[in-house]
Amino acid sequence: EKVAQHYYIAFITLAGFDASGRLKSRCRAEYLWDLANLRQKVGVIEISRKGVLEKAFFIIPSVCSYLTETSKNHFVNNVNRTNLQTQLTEFSAQFDILYDEMKHQRIMTEHPILNLLRRSSGYREKLFFLNALLINLIMLVFYSYECSGTFICGDNEGLDTYRIRPGWNQVVIVLAIFQCALALTRQWWYVVERGLPKANQQIQRSSRTGPPSNPLLAWLLHLPPEQSDPTYRHMSQRRHQHWWQALVRPERIAFVRLLYLLSDLYFLGISIMTLTNILAILISSPGGKLLLMIQLLEVFNHSRVLQNVIRSITYRGNSLVQTGGLALLMFYFFGVIGFLVFPQYFQFGPADIMGGRKLEPNNNSARCTSIWKCTLIVLDMGLRKGDLGEALDDIEWKVEHDVADRYYIFYRMLYTFMFYATVTTILMNIIFGIIIDTFAELREKKEQVEEEITGRCFVCGIERFVFDQLSTEGNGFDSHVHDDHNMWKYLFFQVYLREKDFDQYSGGESYVFSKTLQLIRDPLTHETVTDIDTGRELKMSARQPELLWFPQRDAMVLKDQRSTKGQQLVGQMRELELRSSKVAS
Repeated sequence: EKVAQHYYIAFITLAGFDASGRLKSRCRAEYLWDLANLRQKVGVIEISRKGVLEKAFFIIPSVCSYLTETSKNHFVNNVNRTNLQTQLTEFSAQFDILYDEMKHQRIMTEHPILNLLRRSSGYREKLFFLNALLINLIMLVFYSYECSGTFICGDNEGLDTYRIRPGWNQVVIVLAIFQCALALTRQWWYVVERGLPKANQQIQRSSRTGPPSNPLLAWLLHLPPEQSDPTYRHMSQRRHQHWWQALVRPERIAFVRLLYLLSDLYFLGISIMTLTNILAILISSPGGKLLLMIQLLEVFNHSRVLQNVIRSITYRGNSLVQTGGLALLMFYFFGVIGFLVFPQYFQFGPADIMGGRKLEPNNNSARCTSIWKCTLIVLDMGLRKGDLGEALDDIEWKVEHDVADRYYIFYRMLYTFMFYATVTTILMNIIFGIIIDTFAELREKKEQVEEEITGRCFVCGIERFVFDQLSTEGNGFDSHVHDDHNMWKYLFFQVYLREKDFDQYSGGESYVFSKTLQLIRDPLTHETVTDIDTGRELKMSARQPELLWFPQRDAMVLKDQRSTKGQQLVGQMRELELRSSKVAS
């Protein structure tokens, strides 16, 4: 197969220089055996070398087939598209991360048990959510208070004991144990598939960029070089390390990985679900099973709409927190004013009782005897009803001049009006406005990303209509981004350079290597470090990779079309000259 791939590369390379087009016309399935497989495993990209575009053909490494669609979509939807240089810079920064992910996915695929868990991951997530729905549906229908040995309680009976109806407790326990098994499996699988690789990436990034500026974090995340640098075990100083040196230096990397895992919000979320599931099984009281309602938060993982709702709140979280803090200050200010001016008017009468039933129960029956109580009353009534006047007793309008509290009615009017104007009208609407504006901003951002994906080439940055105008079939842009400037083939080319020996590079490959990669050298011997398992030279991304090898704002298909149009124009001019000469003669 390797020989066939090299012959195919030689054939299509010669076809590019064949002006007659005979070789290109024979690049079809009836002339080339297994052409579809060859096109799938042989990649071609355009590179810019000193301002001149050229094609680079290469055999796509087998590890590239393990790049997941999830990683592709995540990068495409979240890359910074401010300008062409910004998105290409972020793309280059992801080469090592995506390459490590491919190798990790290959390891999991080759292991039969891990591969089975990988293939069934989506089904387990859906089963986890459906089982949580079933458990909570049972609790919704069959959990109730018990009065006098029955589950039917009158209006005047005390509600002291609640439990699930007979027979259904065992069903909930069985479902909870099954849910707990799914939760533990999901948490372990997330650590294996995503958690540890992300932690290792953060460790490698910090080893290259240096420790954090915070002294405490720098001390907590500090690692010796043999644990932070994945290439250390291939170097001479590691090979000459005595066995006792490895024993006296503990594996601190496990602790650092745990810290990075705990900083992962998704890991914390599923950990809370797992913990509540375990507690629901261990707690014998009837209320313990109600902890399983936390499992319904899994709905956020299955709904894009709800995820956007959360993003609309967290995207501008800093503004919301500051505005909410200002609202709390205003509640405190009005609580202090109420404590000083209207302490006796915050006292409500007891709720009316008729036929043994309470009518209009009052949640704020306590007197305003402290600033803390006044603030709580202002917070409760102000947020629930938006009107602080509901928290005050009616004040009589007094017209006598010799009454000391004759102006209390005006103080009350000013007090309630200022609360309504500043808190209810301004601050609350500011908070709601931030959330609504964030919704609109996220929707606009999503539309811009979709427009960029479908209307502009990621590699060269040229608009869609430019290629469609040059195409006779109207699919010039789609053909261009799939065949000429396929962004993922540029990633595969970088993987190809990492796995190929430096001495076997072609001219174009050496040029791209000089712009993006560098050989890893032993700090003691300054010799090239080779992998002790495979014998390959180890390479790493350059500290400041250059983007000059990308065909920015250029494409070979445009130059070919320009030259073809130029030749047509020259032919037409020659034909006019011949006709004019004939007329003159």
